[in-house]
Amino acid sequence: MARHPFRAVNLISDPIHGYLELTKRVGPSDAVAAGLPDEATVEQDLVDSAWLQRLRRISQLQSARWVFPTAEHSRFTHGLGVMHEAGLWARALYPSLRATLVAAGASATGVPSEGLVVETLRVAGLLHDVGHGPFAHFFEDHVLRAFEAPPDDRRKPGKQLSHEDLSQLIIERELGELIRGLRRAPGTDRERDTFGAGETIDPRWVSFLVSKPALRDPSMPDWVRWLQPLLSGVFTVDNLDYVRRDAYLAGVAVGPVDVERLRRYTFVSDRGLTLYEPGLGALEMFLAARLFMYQQVYFHRTVRAIDLDLAEVFEPSIRAIFGEGSPVDRLAAYADLDEYSLLHQAARWARGESVAAAGGGRPGDGTVEPAVARGWGAILLRRPRWRAEAEIRVEFEEGEFPDALVEDLRRDPLRPAGGSPAGGTPAHGMAAAGGGLVAAAGGGLANASRVGATTVDLAMVDARPADATATDSLLAIEARDGTSELRLSRALGRLPAYALIARRYRRIDGG
Repeated sequence: MARHPFRAVNLISDPIHGYLELTKRVGPSDAVAAGLPDEATVEQDLVDSAWLQRLRRISQLQSARWVFPTAEHSRFTHGLGVMHEAGLWARALYPSLRATLVAAGASATGVPSEGLVVETLRVAGLLHDVGHGPFAHFFEDHVLRAFEAPPDDRRKPGKQLSHEDLSQLIIERELGELIRGLRRAPGTDRERDTFGAGETIDPRWVSFLVSKPALRDPSMPDWVRWLQPLLSGVFTVDNLDYVRRDAYLAGVAVGPVDVERLRRYTFVSDRGLTLYEPGLGALEMFLAARLFMYQQVYFHRTVRAIDLDLAEVFEPSIRAIFGEGSPVDRLAAYADLDEYSLLHQAARWARGESVAAAGGGRPGDGTVEPAVARGWGAILLRRPRWRAEAEIRVEFEEGEFPDALVEDLRRDPLRPAGGSPAGGTPAHGMAAAGGGLVAAAGGGLANASRVGATTVDLAMVDARPADATATDSLLAIEARDGTSELRLSRALGRLPAYALIARRYRRIDGG
């Protein structure tokens, strides 16, 4: 009697995607009956690894969850969503990817199976954030950047350490054996979903895909390089999930985001990842929704006020519980560094426990100075010690950063919060990073604890890639007539390259 087709796949309910599929282990007899490959690992093994389960204890929205109370989701649930989104894109792109490889001269044996392509992208989506620390990007800005990234011949030396660098190390050093043991993508079509004979996922493919800035590596298979922009391009499977997920769970309406139209009009050509012209509207609509989320949620004035308090206490707090070394050299200890461990200690410090005298304590001994303890008391009880009193919002292009407006904000005590600069014209200048936020708290926070002190906070997002050459290399555009060559950098011209919210905050509590 035929068995049901679900014994090798789990279904996970998800508020954004409906249902997510996950390959699960089956017994030997069921595997033989279903014609499943001899597999050492299934996706469930990766999900249940200590490194992935750790992401349950790292929030997706950092300090924003103290402003949007329902946004209590984690990097773990986001990773599952990105895994699913990556699989949908891999399925949709596989026919054109295969045809392009064949047209380029690849033999039948040189074309990867659909199962291998789909599963490689799914694993990259699942693991893209595995290197994050507590408070995610805040940890990156205030702790990781103090260290150099591991040397890599595929990029310029001297790169600051990032969570993507840690993700690459964890993928290759800690999870490589599990990744190599995978033999199928989820689904009910055995011929389509099982890897071809002798095929296996190289963990280096996955670490290459999650790298930022994107690495240049001619040794990578063509198909891996062609799919790299799905993790580090104009749009990514990462932000296609987090924009919708964060909006839904924060209770914020961003308007329609037509991801399916974008996916249906994207294909692989000899120019790499390519968008057919009718899909441009869907791309512009998505990038506008992403910009809205930065301006209304991630850059909310109270979120940024909490971040100002957090900036004063974060680095000494991490040093107290983790010590001074780079996570690169201490991955085992880094696995235990999450928000649960940090916030447990923070609550104790706020109660006056494990507080050393000013100037006392040693790295790793679990103690902090009184000022740090008081700062955590304000954060945990949601009582920011900074209040926004003036604000400007401006959009600008490459090379036109509004220095004069920002300086005017520093000096002008009369400009009301929420106001716009008189006659504000677009301006620009700071290089954008792929994550969006490229400017944070400024103004000398270390010496700003007295009541009445002011600081200017710069929150900036790359609304679209500013560098035209880079933009056009990440995503080609094919015109309707199939002959004229459109440029993405021009097609997205209605969106600003950068959007800046600059606020002056005044200290209302000396702590």
